[in-house]
Amino acid sequence: MAPHSNVRRALLLALACAALWSRNSDHSEVGFLAGPGGPPPKEPSPARSAPPRSVERAAGVDANAEPVTGESSIVEEILAGISVAFSLLSKAIACSAIVGTGPLVGLWSSVALGFASLFGMRPGVVAGSAAVVVVPLGAFVATNGLGLVPLVVLLAALIELVAGLVGFARTLDLVSKEVLAGFLNALGLALLVSQFGALSTPMGFGLAAICAALTQFLPSAPIPSSLVGLAVATAVGIGFNFDVPTLAMKAKDPTAFAGGLAALPQFQLPQMPSIDDVQLALPCAISIAFISLIETLLAARVVDDRKCEDLCTFFYDENGELVMQGGDPEAPLQVDVPTSTVLSLAAGNGASVLLGGFGGAGLVPQTVLNLNSGGRGQWSIGSYAASMVIFALVLAPFVGQISVPALAGIMVQVSLDTIQFVPTFDAIKNAFEGKEDDAKIRLGILVITAVLCYQVDFAVGIVTGVALDKGAEALKLKKAD
Repeated sequence: MAPHSNVRRALLLALACAALWSRNSDHSEVGFLAGPGGPPPKEPSPARSAPPRSVERAAGVDANAEPVTGESSIVEEILAGISVAFSLLSKAIACSAIVGTGPLVGLWSSVALGFASLFGMRPGVVAGSAAVVVVPLGAFVATNGLGLVPLVVLLAALIELVAGLVGFARTLDLVSKEVLAGFLNALGLALLVSQFGALSTPMGFGLAAICAALTQFLPSAPIPSSLVGLAVATAVGIGFNFDVPTLAMKAKDPTAFAGGLAALPQFQLPQMPSIDDVQLALPCAISIAFISLIETLLAARVVDDRKCEDLCTFFYDENGELVMQGGDPEAPLQVDVPTSTVLSLAAGNGASVLLGGFGGAGLVPQTVLNLNSGGRGQWSIGSYAASMVIFALVLAPFVGQISVPALAGIMVQVSLDTIQFVPTFDAIKNAFEGKEDDAKIRLGILVITAVLCYQVDFAVGIVTGVALDKGAEALKLKKAD
């Protein structure tokens, strides 16, 4: 195994202990499964409630967006789902390229997660192929090949299942804004570096720049800006006869973009792995499971913020006790929304393995686009998943003509949006100005988290950041006493 495997295990154990302490301490007596005899909901204390828009700001989403309330018609929901599918089409293909699989595998992974989201996912959350999953998975494939990808994703799904059963959603409160910024900085940098191969020629760089600029500066409605950028950059390459590869050229299977029933994924049952295979795949699976859980729960929080609901937001009463919203204390044993969201994610990733996919997570940008486009419930999610099927079966020949540098341009733009420039600059400024006593410590946590996420492993970086964050809080409280 890798030399740092023992360190990874110790750090993950530390997070588990921290989460357990957080749930069992005197300010966390409310469990995740609400049943008869459980404590009735209490009014949340405004001072302890989650700050509005904090998740959107941390994820690089416009914090000034207006809340979305009310119901949408079925037609509005369906159109919202189609818009989401268009916005995710290019990214799903790009995710396939990062992992090194067939170009349509990302679409089928999104289909599996989309349909699984209809059962338990927080309404409004869009799940599909995600950079947080494919970046570490791509690094694993580069070292170990594609053969163990199904095992990695299946183990990640099992870990997510266990996480749902033990109430992992509660541990999201352990992730501070510095830890989140460090993680996103490392993720954005890794994603940016992974695109350098497609930008190695002047023509490729130029097409990528055109696509990235249009994606960044054009409005996202009524036509997704990423789709416009992709079409324009591809058309420029064809018009000027640039010698750049297309997705069809890069495909290992010449029939990958033929469309029709032949494009349907083959149902695959995972083979019984050996102990050595499990030991090799488990560290990557832990990393993928952890960061996909965080990303999905962040997307659920975004829906809470935008819809002015509290289904996936944690509040505390005046005694510091956790108050879960949206539950009926008189109802029979039931699963709360954050837990059902985690279980739905696990089901979607497990289903993607059966379709030969590589899984994914909840997606903050697509979730916001869904809400802005009128998507409020399950109709938009079903429309999104069905549209991805149509892309694979009917529109695949057109998809195959997309140029690889244009696709890289979208991922460059996504990587730059992922990097937390403003929060990082603010942390540096606060540390040097000395306005807060612990500003230098907060900056150190951000930097250490980012370095470990990029150089070692995403899960190691996040767990280390959480451990340092909690240690700093304990030290601060000790000094205050």
